[in-house]
Amino acid sequence: MDQIMEKSPGLISEFSRRRVASAGLTQLVTYLLCFLTFIATFFASALISDSPTTMILLSFLAAALVLWFGSHFSGKLFKVKRQKLYIGMQLGSVITILSGLVVYLILQPLVPKVDQYVAEEVAGVDFWELPTGSKIAFRKFPSKTKAQKLPVIILHGGPGAYSVTFKPMLDVFSNLTANGHDVYFYDQVGSGLSERLSDVSEYSLDRHIADLNAIRQKIRTDQVILIGSSWGATLAANYLAEYPDSVGSAIFSSPGPIYRPDWLEISDGTLDEKMNSRQKEQLDAAIEKPRLFVAIALAEINPAAAARFAPDQEMGSFFDKIANEHYLPLAMCDPKKLDARSSGYGFWSSRMTGKTLVNQRFDPKPALTKIDIPVLVLRGPCDYKNEAVARQYTAIFPNSRFEEVKDTGHMAYGEDPQQYLRLLTDFLR
Repeated sequence: MDQIMEKSPGLISEFSRRRVASAGLTQLVTYLLCFLTFIATFFASALISDSPTTMILLSFLAAALVLWFGSHFSGKLFKVKRQKLYIGMQLGSVITILSGLVVYLILQPLVPKVDQYVAEEVAGVDFWELPTGSKIAFRKFPSKTKAQKLPVIILHGGPGAYSVTFKPMLDVFSNLTANGHDVYFYDQVGSGLSERLSDVSEYSLDRHIADLNAIRQKIRTDQVILIGSSWGATLAANYLAEYPDSVGSAIFSSPGPIYRPDWLEISDGTLDEKMNSRQKEQLDAAIEKPRLFVAIALAEINPAAAARFAPDQEMGSFFDKIANEHYLPLAMCDPKKLDARSSGYGFWSSRMTGKTLVNQRFDPKPALTKIDIPVLVLRGPCDYKNEAVARQYTAIFPNSRFEEVKDTGHMAYGEDPQQYLRLLTDFLR
């Protein structure tokens, strides 16, 4: 073989070119496998750890091992004399680039720390420590008359929204005190001023139902009047199915689905569907954040890891911004009528509760058809929710009626408070 090589320099040159090409290709494949290994290890490590630091370190270790083996093999093909130096240079440069990408793409907060929402003490707000383990922020507006009627509990939307600091809700529903009702507002667990759960997998429809029943017991009443808005109506309906004797009457305002699986093939109505192409582009540009995608993907593997990677304070602040700038203006007939901007969104409460709604097994509708309490369903013509959702409530509850809140959308109570309050008080007389 050596004699052939000596007599055929062209073959030597061709052999060398092929060797160099193979070495170069090996190194390129090594780079690609290095980055893919990092990504795969990061998500796979969430199966055994909920610590982002541990997950990142394991990912770097796995990527470094792939890079070492690949560089070792390509170095032999390149006939590198100082193999250790060559491998060290490869490791140093690639790990430095990878570190920069990790810091820039996924470790930068979605909202700068200084701009993130921090719950502060608010006058008039107190807290319930519930036997369910939830610490709930609430406000009570006592009846202004001697004639004590059933207390009213307001159930806000979302999941993940809030009420105790949301002025449009407070201004309208607190007026029911003039009719003899104690009125209670509370932020559901994981949102607003209420405490966030350390284990985000505990956010569920069942948890919210249990909290609501514990609240009814806290205020020492056998029955309440429930007023549920949007998702709050979903919560109220499902609570009724489980505790039918605990509710004297119910009002479902711009309601969400009673049973979410009914609407998996037919849309129940979303704000995205109301957007034009320009608004969709603006929303996409606002949410196309690698860190956001990583957090959501992690939640499918290990919710605890996702919540530690992207804490609720950061995620909630980001979605406050998204809601205020992109969604809330579309929720009303005329955005100029109502300033609904506010802060305190509970992202993980919303995300995890939403998953339990989609996967809900118990269909409450058969139980609800047997409940004969007075029911009022309110909806504005500009509501983005499918009208069929609201009509389903009136079809299911035998003692119900539907009222249109004219010239309003999803937050009818704030868009035309006088019209809305008149419909409430007429029903509650």
